[in-house]
Order: sequence, then structure tokens, then C-alpha cells
Amino acid sequence: MGGTYTDAVLLDPKQGLRLAAVKAPTRPDSVLPGIIEALEKLFEGRGVDSGKVRRLTVSSTLGLNALLTGNTEPVGVLALPGPGIDPALFWGPDPLFRILPGAQDHRGRVTAEPEARAVNDALLSLKKLGARALAVVCKFSPKNPELEKRLAAEARKVFGPDIPVVLGSECGGSLNFPRRLHTAWCNAALHATSREFVRALREAARNLGLSCPVQVLKADAGSFSADAAARDTASTMGSGPAAGLLGVLAMAEWSGAASTRGESARTDKIMLDMGGTSTDIALLAAGQPLLSDKGLTVNGRPTLIRTLWTKSIALGGDSSLRLDGVRPRVGPDRSGPALALCPEERDAEGRFSRPPTLTDALNTLGFTALGDAAISRAAFARLIASDPAAARIADVDGRPETLAGLFLECALTRIREETLALLEEVGSRPVYTIRELLVDKKPAPENVVFIGGPAQSLRAELEKTLGLPVFAPEESPFANALGAALARPTKAAELHADTLLGRMTIADFNVEKQVSHDYRLDDATRDMAEAFARSFAPATGEAAAPQVQTVFAESFAVLDPSGRRGRILRVRSQYAPGLDLQDNP
Repeated sequence: MGGTYTDAVLLDPKQGLRLAAVKAPTRPDSVLPGIIEALEKLFEGRGVDSGKVRRLTVSSTLGLNALLTGNTEPVGVLALPGPGIDPALFWGPDPLFRILPGAQDHRGRVTAEPEARAVNDALLSLKKLGARALAVVCKFSPKNPELEKRLAAEARKVFGPDIPVVLGSECGGSLNFPRRLHTAWCNAALHATSREFVRALREAARNLGLSCPVQVLKADAGSFSADAAARDTASTMGSGPAAGLLGVLAMAEWSGAASTRGESARTDKIMLDMGGTSTDIALLAAGQPLLSDKGLTVNGRPTLIRTLWTKSIALGGDSSLRLDGVRPRVGPDRSGPALALCPEERDAEGRFSRPPTLTDALNTLGFTALGDAAISRAAFARLIASDPAAARIADVDGRPETLAGLFLECALTRIREETLALLEEVGSRPVYTIRELLVDKKPAPENVVFIGGPAQSLRAELEKTLGLPVFAPEESPFANALGAALARPTKAAELHADTLLGRMTIADFNVEKQVSHDYRLDDATRDMAEAFARSFAPATGEAAAPQVQTVFAESFAVLDPSGRRGRILRVRSQYAPGLDLQDNP
């Protein structure tokens, strides 16, 4: 589900067949109609029994687009950093950000309670300023979330019981306080979008008689349940690029280790995915997507979200075209669809109240012919006639094509600059692939795989801009849906062990056992792997389970009141993300 179109494919992965592929417009006011229309088109006249569908997986750029364009809920933040780091150093000015007195130590013990009056005053001021969701984050809260829970209870007394409150302790195991703050903020900001998204998914599936599990793609190219997505929306923000990368891998897999024109699937390459609102940029090393060494960063917000190493920029087919003096600007705001697709928006004199889009520029230049291309060309002609700056940069000929060409050049130059910046960033750090294999050399892309709606029409222009061979596979308009459909569900589980109590539990698998005083992380990760293996075989009957990856592991020393030493261990693992080419449920 992109900001412009909802794409859908119906697959038989066991046979490597695409049974159908369709597009439907994404409505800006409600996602449900686009989902329903796409799924109805998908099954219409196919003779496919919806009851036999084994899985419905959705990749959505809605959360990412909302953050890129600033279309999110106003979020009030209550931060308890304690002594040491000053959040002002990494947060910046924000009228909805409140630092409260109070602290926890590195073991999670509350060493200073926040004053009740300070808490109440902060909440009342946030309510007055219009906060519609809250993030509550205490340093070291993953080791003891009780203080955050008490603050959340106070927040509901002031705002009412229905105010969305996201706790920092719910946002992963790492103790990185700045990233935890941003992750909690993102989940709170996207709460309304997430609620509508999951509701629409369930309603659409129910209306079509789909009884299969509904999965949502994550930023790390795995998938989790719609219920989990509603709680942890931020983890879906990078699912658009992840779907594109999985689509590229699937096309390579099914075409005999080549994505198009016979180029090797095992080379280093760049992936570009241009949608209506954004363009996603990613790298593949020896044909495998790269995992970020930190976490997803969106609009300058570094988070704890496990993600593929990608970059998203607010530039797409629906991006607004404007002039800054004599400089053309593409985006970051989205004003689409293209004027050529919306003739009804013109007034009696044929004028539009909004600017042309990048797609209108492509229509004017003859690269595409979407809707009424004459409307696109007329929009640029009016711009030249009414704006002296546009007339100057259109040069002496005054042709609409000249002005449209400068906007396209601006867009392609931005893509080139952002791609080079990503290459530089990746080349300066240790790099791991999705299979958790270390890449011991700086990636050196030999070619580019270009997917998305405009890919085939813009392939040659992008090739000239980047100076590399650019391939636009036949399936490129539906590559994201293809990748989403084949994403492997990545069931996750958490282990908790306390050697003072002599107990280890994995609640997700109903596992509990006694452990010795010298129980260590190696023992914990082995127990976790065994629990995954036992749970997999009865459920699927497959000969071998997917690889189990450790997402987070921590061990820290503790003392009981009598002075006895012990350790508390926490491990979170999941099935490795990637393609699921088996006929599994």
C-alpha cells in the first residue's frame, strides 16, 4: 500500500507462478476502499477459492509517508533521563517535550521519584497544547517498566482513558535512551494511522471471505501479525523498501539467478524504488540486502527499529513541482495524483489550484502517457506564461518541455546525491547481510535495479545520471507486492532468566526450567534455538526450520539483599527474515 496506489499479486509460490497482478488507487481519506478494490480485482474471474488462500501479507508505506510529510498526530513526550545525558542535546526545540525529575539506576531501581505536582503540571500543559498521543520514556525502563506504567496511569487521569500512551520499555531491549525516545515518539505519532490500517485490513479480508492469517511486513524484511503491527507500528515504517528488496530477490530466484537481461544476481547492486510519494534507495552485497548496524532513521529520527539498510526520500511521481526563485524544486510535499489524472479539478477557465507533479513532467516529456497528457503540458505552458522566473529558466524557446526537463533533472540529481551518500555511509562501517554474514569489503555496485511505476520509462535517463547499467524488470510495477507476498513470517520470542531464582522462562513457547548459578548467554541462546526448533516441526512438517537470529541479548550482574551475586539474562530471537518459497501456512 503506497501513498498513490495499492498493488496486489496472487501467487502460487510452490510453482513459482503469478496468477494475477492489479493496481487500485489509494484513497487519502481512508485506506479501506483501496484495499477492497485491489483484492476484489485480484480474485475477479480467476476461479480461485478465497478459502484456500494460505496467507495475506501487506506492506505499507503509509506510516513512513506520514512521517516524511509531517502528517502525524501531535505527540506529547514525558522523558525521565535522570542524571547524565541532557535530552536537549539530541531532541531539539519541541513545545510538546517535557523533562521530568526522577531517575532509575542501571538495574532499573527507582532512585528518585518524580514529584506528583511536576507530573500533573506537565500533563496539563501537554493537553492544553493539543497532544493527542503520549510517549513516556524513562532511562533503564527495559529493566523495570513500573515507573513508566505509573506515569501512564496518571496521564489517563488527565487526558481520559482512551489517550494512546506508548512506553519506552515496549520499544525493544536495547538501552539506547535517545533512540528509545524517538522510537516511542514514532509509535505514538502513528497510532491513529495504525488503528485505521489494521481495521481496514481485517474488514477487507472478512468481506472477501479470507480466513487466512493476516501478516504485515516489517522493516527487517520479515513479517508479523496485524495485532503486533497495531502495537508496534514503527517497525513497519521501512516495510516499503523491504518489500522492494524481497521482490528483487524473488525475481532473481525465479528467473534463474538473474533479475533481467541476464545480469548476475550475486553482484553488488543498487535498488531504487520510485513510488508516488517517496523513492527508496537500498544496496545489495553479493545479491543480499544489508542489515543496518544501528536502527531505522526516518526524517532525522534515529530509532531502535531493526531494519534493512535503506534510505527513503520524499520524492515520487506525485511530488509537487515548484520554483524557488529560479531553482526548480521537487517535493517534499505530495500534491498528486497528477493533474493529467484529475481533469475535474479545473475551474471554469481551465486552471488548477495546485502545482503540477513529477508525473506531469514525465507526461510532458513523453516518458509516460498517464491520463490526459495534454493537461500536463498545458500546466507547464501556463506556468511559463504566468511566472517570469519560469519563463527565464525555460530559456528562450519557452517550450513546456524545457521547463519539465529541468524539474526531471532536479529529481534525478537528488536521487544520485542521496545514492552516493548512502554508499559513503555504508562504506564507512562494518556491514552484514540479511543472512548475518559479514561483508569484508566496501560494496561496489555494478548495476542498478529500478522498480516502481515509472521504472521502465525512466530507465535510460537514470542510467545517464548514475553512470551505471540500469535494469527495470518486467515485474517492476508490482515488485513490492511480490516481495510482500513472499516474506517469511518471523515469529519472535523472548527469554528471561534469573540465576538467583534459578529459573528460566520463554513465555511465548510456554517454556520454564530450572537453571544453575553459572547459566550464561551461550546457554540462553542455545535454549532459545531449541525452543524454536521444537515449536517449528509440529506446526509445518518441514524438514528444517529457518535460521533463528538473536535480535537482542543482555546479561547483567545483580545482588540479593543478603549479598549473593547472580545474573539476569534477556534474549530476544526470531526466525531469520527472507523469502518464503515453500507452500507453508
